[in-house]
Amino acid sequence: MIVEPSGMDVFTHLAWEEYLMEEVSGPVLMLWQSACAVVIGKNQNPWRECRLALMEEEGVPLARRCSGGGTVYHDEGNLNYCIVTDREAYREAQAFETVLDALSRVGADASLACKSNIRVSEGKVSGTAFAFRKGRVLHHGTLLLDSDLDRLERYLASECAVIETHAVASVPAKVANLGVSVEQMKEALRAAFQDHYEGVIRDVVMPEAAQIQVRLDKLRSDAWIW
Repeated sequence: MIVEPSGMDVFTHLAWEEYLMEEVSGPVLMLWQSACAVVIGKNQNPWRECRLALMEEEGVPLARRCSGGGTVYHDEGNLNYCIVTDREAYREAQAFETVLDALSRVGADASLACKSNIRVSEGKVSGTAFAFRKGRVLHHGTLLLDSDLDRLERYLASECAVIETHAVASVPAKVANLGVSVEQMKEALRAAFQDHYEGVIRDVVMPEAAQIQVRLDKLRSDAWIW
């Protein structure tokens, strides 16, 4: 199943990801974008990961996702992909091969680095994170296509470097844009997903509003974010 919800709200799309992981039979590929936002991993400390005062001043929301991994920057020049499968069927290598295949189709010479990052010669173009829940797996990541890398660098830095915490810290890396259009990348991901996973259908998923709202309320809550 290939799902492409509309809109640019980061919280709504994160709620969709959780819904797909918990309620929809796979394999599922979800493609989405959001307006400018910073998204931290489930086990991270926001004061160590980003410049919160600057983000508040400039109206940039902070979100916390349900998966682990490091902090990422989103804007309309970044495309997010999400692959959901049953846990028994999940193969990490298969998911990465799908994304690398898609990148090859748009002319990018990309490779996997540090177990969860995808790089080209100019730098990191994708960070990946994972969630395991109730026999299901969510494997998702970013793809920097034409993002504002200056804003990324400004927001993703510790505001309180001396704070003591057991939270998972992000590992800084040089980043780069792929320089391909969103539609090109989406088309390549759709084709690669259909080639690498059996039984993929193009379907319309229409969850009840309450199913998204309950997850959205959690993701937007201070208790979850902070």
